[in-house]
Amino acid sequence: MRGLPSGRILISLVLAALPAAADSLSDLRLVLQRFPGKAPFTVEASLRATGKSQEVAPRVGSASFDVHSGPDGLTIRLPPAMLATSESEAESKKRDPDSPTPVRTAMLALTVLDVIEALDAAAALTNDIDGAALIDRTASAYGGKPATLLRIKVKPTLAGTRSRIVKEPVIELRLWVDSNGIPVAAERDSNFSASIVVASAVNVRNESWEFAVAGDRLYASRSDRNDRASAAGKSVASSRSLTYTPK
Repeated sequence: MRGLPSGRILISLVLAALPAAADSLSDLRLVLQRFPGKAPFTVEASLRATGKSQEVAPRVGSASFDVHSGPDGLTIRLPPAMLATSESEAESKKRDPDSPTPVRTAMLALTVLDVIEALDAAAALTNDIDGAALIDRTASAYGGKPATLLRIKVKPTLAGTRSRIVKEPVIELRLWVDSNGIPVAAERDSNFSASIVVASAVNVRNESWEFAVAGDRLYASRSDRNDRASAAGKSVASSRSLTYTPK
């Protein structure tokens, strides 16, 4: 009988901790709703990309362009000089397959979806925490300022991950929020793997973002991504770094 009070205390502590975990993501969702990103917004984007494999010489590329988000949608403006350089690189590549193509390398490293998620980080983060589970919440710091670190297990959405060949990805998001609950930075690790008989393939992606606020918008002022893939004894690696500066 003496064990009952302590047992009840333990159960009470566990039950008290459960709403706190749920509230952390609920509070975050409410904060993100404060940034609908509807006001016109224009940035200059600077991109640098690298790629390397065991059989191909390292590739390095860079490019700069403007992006505008407004009532008419999203507009990506590539400067005439950049387009001309891209065409010149394509012609050189036909004559010499080993000819460097820095502008085209950078352009291939970026997708429109990358730009959309960077300029509307609130929507991207809301999508990440939909169906997610909070691993833990701890006091931390970022950029020399106090912050709260949320570790979140993200629900995979990649099609075909429920087969015997492709394993379900393991995705963890680490999110730093300031004293007002506004995200200031994030890191996301994604591990993908598949296997057929004795052959296996693995892809690891590490991403990071630094966030800023402009009017009604939360955006990524900087984003970095590193990919490493290996299969059948061969491997490839690529990286991409982007900065967005409001104009």
